[in-house]
Amino acid sequence: MRYKLNKILYGSTFALLALSQQAQAHIEYYDLNQGAQVSDLTAAGKTASTTQYGANPVVTGGGVSGATNTSSDRPLNNTALWNAGNQNYTGVGSFSNAAINTASQTFTGNQFYNSNTVQVNDVTDFGWGAGTQSTLGDTHKVDFFNFRLTTPETVTLTWNVGDSSAYYDSAFTLYNGVASYQAHDDASDARNPKAGVPPHQVQNAFDTGLVTDAQGNTASYRNTLTNTTAYTGQFDALHSWGDGNVAGNWSTVGFNTAVHVLRGTVGSDGYSLNAADTLQTLVITLGAGNYTVAASGALGAPGSQASFGSTGLTGTLTFNAASVTAVPVPAAIWMFLTGFIGVLGLNRRKSNL
Repeated sequence: MRYKLNKILYGSTFALLALSQQAQAHIEYYDLNQGAQVSDLTAAGKTASTTQYGANPVVTGGGVSGATNTSSDRPLNNTALWNAGNQNYTGVGSFSNAAINTASQTFTGNQFYNSNTVQVNDVTDFGWGAGTQSTLGDTHKVDFFNFRLTTPETVTLTWNVGDSSAYYDSAFTLYNGVASYQAHDDASDARNPKAGVPPHQVQNAFDTGLVTDAQGNTASYRNTLTNTTAYTGQFDALHSWGDGNVAGNWSTVGFNTAVHVLRGTVGSDGYSLNAADTLQTLVITLGAGNYTVAASGALGAPGSQASFGSTGLTGTLTFNAASVTAVPVPAAIWMFLTGFIGVLGLNRRKSNL
Protein backbone atom coordinates (compact mmCIF):
# COMPACT_ATOMS: atom_id res chain seq x y z
CA MET A 1 0.00 0.00 0.00
CA ARG A 2 2.82 2.42 0.85
CA TYR A 3 4.54 1.67 -2.44
CA LYS A 4 1.31 2.23 -4.35
CA LEU A 5 0.76 5.60 -2.64
CA ASN A 6 4.34 6.62 -3.38
CA LYS A 7 3.82 5.51 -6.96
CA ILE A 8 0.75 7.69 -7.35
CA LEU A 9 2.48 10.71 -5.78
CA TYR A 10 5.60 10.13 -7.86
CA GLY A 11 3.55 9.73 -11.03
CA SER A 12 1.63 12.95 -10.39
CA THR A 13 4.80 14.92 -9.68
CA PHE A 14 6.54 13.41 -12.66
CA ALA A 15 3.57 14.22 -14.87
CA LEU A 16 3.66 17.91 -13.93
CA LEU A 17 7.34 18.11 -14.70
CA ALA A 18 6.99 16.26 -17.96
CA LEU A 19 4.02 18.34 -19.11
CA SER A 20 6.13 21.47 -18.83
CA GLN A 21 8.83 19.88 -21.02
CA GLN A 22 6.92 17.76 -23.50
CA ALA A 23 6.20 19.14 -26.96
CA GLN A 24 2.83 18.29 -28.46
CA ALA A 25 3.86 16.52 -31.64
CA HIS A 26 1.72 15.68 -34.63
CA ILE A 27 2.05 12.26 -36.32
CA GLU A 28 5.73 11.74 -37.01
CA TYR A 29 6.66 8.15 -37.77
CA TYR A 30 9.43 6.12 -36.22
CA ASP A 31 10.23 4.29 -39.46
CA LEU A 32 11.24 0.73 -38.58
CA ASN A 33 12.70 0.02 -42.01
CA GLN A 34 14.79 3.17 -42.21
CA GLY A 35 15.86 3.32 -38.59
CA ALA A 36 14.96 7.01 -38.29
CA GLN A 37 12.09 9.23 -37.29
CA VAL A 38 10.61 11.08 -40.27
CA SER A 39 8.56 14.16 -39.43
CA ASP A 40 7.26 15.05 -42.89
CA LEU A 41 8.00 15.01 -46.60
CA THR A 42 9.50 17.82 -48.62
CA ALA A 43 7.66 19.17 -51.67
CA ALA A 44 9.53 16.67 -53.83
CA GLY A 45 8.69 13.89 -51.41
CA LYS A 46 4.98 14.74 -51.49
CA THR A 47 5.02 14.58 -55.28
CA ALA A 48 6.64 11.14 -55.08
CA SER A 49 4.13 10.06 -52.43
CA THR A 50 1.23 11.04 -54.67
CA THR A 51 2.74 8.99 -57.49
CA GLN A 52 3.04 6.04 -55.13
CA TYR A 53 -0.42 6.11 -53.55
CA GLY A 54 -2.50 8.02 -56.05
CA ALA A 55 -4.54 11.15 -55.39
CA ASN A 56 -6.80 11.54 -52.38
CA PRO A 57 -10.57 11.69 -53.01
CA VAL A 58 -12.14 15.09 -53.42
CA VAL A 59 -14.64 15.71 -50.62
CA THR A 60 -16.68 18.90 -50.44
CA GLY A 61 -19.77 20.06 -48.59
CA GLY A 62 -21.34 18.14 -45.75
CA GLY A 63 -19.59 20.20 -43.11
CA VAL A 64 -16.18 20.17 -44.80
CA SER A 65 -14.68 23.65 -44.86
CA GLY A 66 -11.60 24.46 -46.86
CA ALA A 67 -10.15 22.57 -49.79
CA THR A 68 -9.16 18.93 -49.51
CA ASN A 69 -5.57 18.42 -50.58
CA THR A 70 -5.69 15.66 -53.18
CA SER A 71 -1.93 15.06 -53.05
CA SER A 72 -0.45 12.47 -50.71
CA ASP A 73 1.75 13.09 -47.69
CA ARG A 74 2.32 9.47 -46.66
CA PRO A 75 5.56 7.49 -46.07
CA LEU A 76 7.62 6.61 -49.13
CA ASN A 77 8.41 3.02 -50.11
CA ASN A 78 11.17 3.68 -52.64
CA THR A 79 14.50 3.36 -50.80
CA ALA A 80 16.18 5.62 -53.36
CA LEU A 81 14.02 8.47 -52.04
CA TRP A 82 15.00 8.02 -48.40
CA ASN A 83 17.13 11.13 -48.21
CA ALA A 84 16.97 14.76 -47.15
CA GLY A 85 15.72 15.80 -50.57
CA ASN A 86 12.44 14.00 -49.91
CA GLN A 87 12.17 13.56 -46.14
CA ASN A 88 12.57 15.70 -43.04
CA TYR A 89 14.11 14.05 -39.98
CA THR A 90 13.81 14.76 -36.28
CA GLY A 91 16.62 12.72 -34.72
CA VAL A 92 14.24 11.58 -31.98
CA GLY A 93 14.29 7.98 -30.81
CA SER A 94 17.20 5.63 -30.24
CA PHE A 95 17.41 2.91 -32.89
CA SER A 96 19.52 -0.24 -32.95
CA ASN A 97 20.32 -2.64 -35.83
CA ALA A 98 19.88 0.16 -38.35
CA ALA A 99 22.71 1.07 -40.73
CA ILE A 100 22.21 4.83 -40.74
CA ASN A 101 24.60 7.75 -40.49
CA THR A 102 22.49 10.07 -38.35
CA ALA A 103 24.75 13.05 -39.00
CA SER A 104 24.24 13.08 -42.77
CA GLN A 105 20.99 11.06 -42.87
CA THR A 106 22.42 8.76 -45.52
CA PHE A 107 21.66 5.06 -45.60
CA THR A 108 23.88 2.11 -46.41
CA GLY A 109 23.10 -1.43 -47.45
CA ASN A 110 19.66 -2.99 -47.65
CA GLN A 111 17.15 -0.60 -46.14
CA PHE A 112 14.51 -3.24 -45.42
CA TYR A 113 15.89 -4.33 -42.07
CA ASN A 114 14.48 -7.58 -40.78
CA SER A 115 15.11 -6.65 -37.17
CA ASN A 116 15.05 -3.34 -35.37
CA THR A 117 14.57 -1.88 -31.90
CA VAL A 118 13.62 1.70 -31.09
CA GLN A 119 13.39 3.37 -27.71
CA VAL A 120 11.39 6.56 -27.23
CA ASN A 121 10.99 8.77 -24.15
CA ASP A 122 7.79 10.73 -24.78
CA VAL A 123 5.25 8.03 -23.85
CA THR A 124 2.12 8.64 -21.76
CA ASP A 125 0.59 6.06 -19.44
CA PHE A 126 -2.89 6.66 -20.92
CA GLY A 127 -2.60 7.40 -24.66
CA TRP A 128 -3.72 3.99 -25.95
CA GLY A 129 -6.24 3.50 -23.15
CA ALA A 130 -8.03 6.72 -24.08
CA GLY A 131 -8.42 5.39 -27.62
CA THR A 132 -10.63 2.58 -26.32
CA GLN A 133 -13.20 5.06 -24.99
CA SER A 134 -16.22 6.40 -26.89
CA THR A 135 -14.70 9.89 -26.78
CA LEU A 136 -11.55 8.53 -28.50
CA GLY A 137 -7.99 9.53 -27.69
CA ASP A 138 -5.60 12.37 -28.47
CA THR A 139 -3.14 11.55 -31.27
CA HIS A 140 -0.55 13.69 -29.50
CA LYS A 141 -0.47 11.18 -26.62
CA VAL A 142 0.37 8.16 -28.78
CA ASP A 143 3.62 7.15 -30.50
CA PHE A 144 3.41 6.06 -34.13
CA PHE A 145 5.67 3.58 -35.91
CA ASN A 146 5.50 2.41 -39.51
CA PHE A 147 6.97 -0.38 -41.60
CA ARG A 148 6.52 -1.85 -45.04
CA LEU A 149 6.84 -5.42 -46.31
CA THR A 150 7.76 -6.30 -49.88
CA THR A 151 6.70 -9.94 -49.53
CA PRO A 152 4.50 -11.88 -47.09
CA GLU A 153 6.35 -12.16 -43.78
CA THR A 154 5.79 -13.30 -40.22
CA VAL A 155 6.16 -10.18 -38.09
CA THR A 156 6.94 -10.13 -34.37
CA LEU A 157 6.29 -6.92 -32.44
CA THR A 158 6.83 -6.23 -28.74
CA TRP A 159 6.13 -3.07 -26.73
CA ASN A 160 6.71 -2.07 -23.13
CA VAL A 161 6.43 1.17 -21.15
CA GLY A 162 8.18 2.14 -17.93
CA ASP A 163 10.11 4.66 -15.88
CA SER A 164 12.75 4.49 -13.17
CA SER A 165 10.32 3.02 -10.65
CA ALA A 166 8.04 0.57 -12.45
CA TYR A 167 6.57 -0.75 -15.70
CA TYR A 168 3.15 0.48 -16.80
CA ASP A 169 0.25 -1.34 -18.39
CA SER A 170 1.08 -1.14 -22.10
CA ALA A 171 -0.73 -1.74 -25.39
CA PHE A 172 -0.51 -1.16 -29.12
CA THR A 173 -2.66 -1.47 -32.24
CA LEU A 174 -1.60 -2.64 -35.69
CA TYR A 175 -3.27 -0.95 -38.66
CA ASN A 176 -3.16 -1.56 -42.39
CA GLY A 177 -1.96 1.50 -44.26
CA VAL A 178 -0.45 4.74 -43.02
CA ALA A 179 -1.75 8.16 -42.00
CA SER A 180 -0.51 11.46 -43.42
CA TYR A 181 2.52 13.06 -41.81
CA GLN A 182 1.68 15.88 -39.38
CA ALA A 183 -1.93 14.72 -39.06
CA HIS A 184 -3.21 15.58 -35.60
CA ASP A 185 -6.14 16.51 -33.38
CA ASP A 186 -7.19 20.10 -33.84
CA ALA A 187 -10.68 21.47 -33.29
CA SER A 188 -10.06 24.10 -35.97
CA ASP A 189 -9.59 21.41 -38.64
CA ALA A 190 -12.98 20.63 -40.19
CA ARG A 191 -11.68 17.25 -41.33
CA ASN A 192 -11.70 16.15 -37.70
CA PRO A 193 -14.56 15.90 -35.19
CA LYS A 194 -14.66 19.24 -33.44
CA ALA A 195 -14.32 19.64 -29.70
CA GLY A 196 -17.31 20.80 -27.71
CA VAL A 197 -20.98 19.85 -27.81
CA PRO A 198 -23.50 20.54 -30.58
CA PRO A 199 -23.84 22.80 -32.44
CA HIS A 200 -20.05 23.18 -32.30
CA GLN A 201 -19.50 19.62 -33.42
CA VAL A 202 -20.07 19.33 -37.16
CA GLN A 203 -20.94 16.15 -39.00
CA ASN A 204 -18.86 16.07 -42.15
CA ALA A 205 -18.25 13.65 -44.98
CA PHE A 206 -15.08 12.32 -43.37
CA ASP A 207 -17.03 11.15 -40.30
CA THR A 208 -19.75 9.22 -42.14
CA GLY A 209 -17.75 6.03 -42.70
CA LEU A 210 -18.39 6.27 -46.45
CA VAL A 211 -15.23 7.98 -47.72
CA THR A 212 -12.45 5.67 -48.91
CA ASP A 213 -8.92 7.08 -49.03
CA ALA A 214 -6.27 6.46 -51.69
CA GLN A 215 -5.14 3.30 -49.86
CA GLY A 216 -8.60 1.75 -49.94
CA ASN A 217 -9.21 2.31 -46.21
CA THR A 218 -12.45 3.71 -44.79
CA ALA A 219 -12.78 5.26 -41.34
CA SER A 220 -15.44 4.03 -38.95
CA TYR A 221 -18.59 6.13 -38.56
CA ARG A 222 -18.31 8.86 -35.94
CA ASN A 223 -21.40 10.67 -34.76
CA THR A 224 -20.18 14.23 -34.47
CA LEU A 225 -23.60 15.72 -35.13
CA THR A 226 -25.82 14.63 -32.23
CA ASN A 227 -23.20 13.17 -29.91
CA THR A 228 -23.52 15.09 -26.65
CA THR A 229 -20.05 14.24 -25.32
CA ALA A 230 -17.05 16.16 -26.58
CA TYR A 231 -14.49 14.05 -28.41
CA THR A 232 -11.05 13.99 -26.84
CA GLY A 233 -9.45 13.46 -30.23
CA GLN A 234 -9.19 11.27 -33.31
CA PHE A 235 -7.29 8.22 -32.13
CA ASP A 236 -9.33 5.00 -32.12
CA ALA A 237 -7.48 2.00 -30.69
CA LEU A 238 -10.15 -0.52 -31.71
CA HIS A 239 -11.43 0.59 -35.14
CA SER A 240 -10.33 2.15 -38.41
CA TRP A 241 -9.98 5.92 -38.19
CA GLY A 242 -8.95 8.93 -40.23
CA ASP A 243 -7.08 12.12 -39.51
CA GLY A 244 -6.11 15.29 -41.35
CA ASN A 245 -3.30 17.82 -41.28
CA VAL A 246 -3.37 21.59 -41.69
CA ALA A 247 -2.30 21.27 -45.34
CA GLY A 248 -5.60 19.52 -46.08
CA ASN A 249 -4.21 16.00 -46.47
CA TRP A 250 -6.48 13.31 -45.08
CA SER A 251 -5.78 9.61 -44.67
CA THR A 252 -7.21 6.54 -42.96
CA VAL A 253 -5.59 3.56 -41.26
CA GLY A 254 -7.49 0.27 -41.31
CA PHE A 255 -7.79 -1.63 -38.03
CA ASN A 256 -5.97 -4.97 -38.03
CA THR A 257 -5.56 -6.07 -34.41
CA ALA A 258 -5.13 -4.64 -30.92
CA VAL A 259 -2.74 -6.10 -28.34
CA HIS A 260 -3.52 -5.59 -24.67
CA VAL A 261 -2.97 -8.45 -22.20
CA LEU A 262 -3.34 -7.88 -18.46
CA ARG A 263 -0.99 -9.95 -16.33
CA GLY A 264 -0.25 -10.19 -12.61
CA THR A 265 -1.48 -7.18 -10.65
CA VAL A 266 -1.34 -4.78 -13.59
CA GLY A 267 -5.11 -4.67 -13.96
CA SER A 268 -5.74 -3.47 -10.41
CA ASP A 269 -2.61 -1.38 -9.88
CA GLY A 270 -1.78 -0.21 -13.40
CA TYR A 271 1.91 -0.97 -13.01
CA SER A 272 4.29 -3.75 -12.04
CA LEU A 273 7.88 -4.18 -10.91
CA ASN A 274 8.13 -7.08 -13.35
CA ALA A 275 8.69 -6.15 -17.00
CA ALA A 276 7.12 -9.43 -18.13
CA ASP A 277 3.77 -8.33 -16.66
CA THR A 278 3.44 -5.35 -18.98
CA LEU A 279 5.28 -6.64 -22.08
CA GLN A 280 2.91 -6.90 -25.04
CA THR A 281 3.76 -9.27 -27.92
CA LEU A 282 2.22 -9.92 -31.32
CA VAL A 283 3.25 -12.60 -33.83
CA ILE A 284 1.32 -12.30 -37.09
CA THR A 285 1.76 -13.16 -40.76
CA LEU A 286 1.15 -10.18 -43.02
CA GLY A 287 1.10 -9.63 -46.75
CA ALA A 288 3.16 -7.08 -48.65
CA GLY A 289 2.13 -3.52 -47.87
CA ASN A 290 2.38 -0.57 -45.51
CA TYR A 291 1.52 -0.82 -41.83
CA THR A 292 1.18 1.48 -38.82
CA VAL A 293 1.70 0.69 -35.14
CA ALA A 294 0.17 3.05 -32.56
CA ALA A 295 1.55 2.41 -29.07
CA SER A 296 1.36 3.94 -25.61
CA GLY A 297 0.28 3.23 -22.06
CA ALA A 298 -3.04 1.44 -21.59
CA LEU A 299 -4.24 2.96 -18.32
CA GLY A 300 -7.90 3.85 -18.56
CA ALA A 301 -8.69 0.96 -20.91
CA PRO A 302 -11.38 -1.56 -19.88
CA GLY A 303 -10.08 -3.72 -17.03
CA SER A 304 -7.12 -1.47 -16.29
CA GLN A 305 -6.33 1.07 -13.59
CA ALA A 306 -7.19 4.73 -14.17
CA SER A 307 -4.33 6.88 -15.41
CA PHE A 308 -1.77 8.39 -13.04
CA GLY A 309 -1.35 11.18 -15.59
CA SER A 310 2.29 10.24 -16.19
CA THR A 311 4.02 11.46 -19.34
CA GLY A 312 7.58 11.42 -20.58
CA LEU A 313 7.82 7.67 -19.97
CA THR A 314 10.17 5.36 -21.87
CA GLY A 315 8.74 2.96 -24.42
CA THR A 316 10.65 0.21 -26.19
CA LEU A 317 9.38 -1.38 -29.39
CA THR A 318 11.03 -4.31 -31.16
CA PHE A 319 10.32 -5.35 -34.74
CA ASN A 320 11.31 -8.54 -36.50
CA ALA A 321 10.18 -9.83 -39.87
CA ALA A 322 10.91 -13.30 -41.24
CA SER A 323 10.06 -14.48 -44.76
CA VAL A 324 7.17 -16.89 -45.01
CA THR A 325 8.45 -20.19 -46.39
CA ALA A 326 6.40 -22.98 -47.90
CA VAL A 327 5.82 -25.87 -45.50
CA PRO A 328 7.55 -28.98 -46.94
CA VAL A 329 5.29 -31.95 -47.63
CA PRO A 330 6.45 -35.06 -45.73
CA ALA A 331 7.87 -37.88 -47.85
CA ALA A 332 5.18 -40.25 -46.60
CA ILE A 333 2.49 -37.99 -48.08
CA TRP A 334 4.22 -38.02 -51.46
CA MET A 335 4.41 -41.83 -51.35
CA PHE A 336 0.70 -42.03 -50.47
CA LEU A 337 -0.27 -39.66 -53.28
CA THR A 338 1.87 -41.58 -55.79
CA GLY A 339 0.25 -44.86 -54.78
CA PHE A 340 -3.23 -43.34 -54.82
CA ILE A 341 -2.74 -41.96 -58.33
CA GLY A 342 -1.45 -45.37 -59.42
CA VAL A 343 -4.58 -47.10 -58.11
CA LEU A 344 -6.78 -44.59 -59.94
CA GLY A 345 -4.92 -45.31 -63.16
CA LEU A 346 -5.27 -49.07 -62.70
CA ASN A 347 -9.02 -48.77 -62.06
CA ARG A 348 -9.38 -46.62 -65.15
CA ARG A 349 -7.61 -49.21 -67.31
CA LYS A 350 -9.86 -51.97 -65.92
CA SER A 351 -12.97 -49.99 -66.70
CA ASN A 352 -11.84 -49.59 -70.32
CA LEU A 353 -11.43 -53.32 -70.85
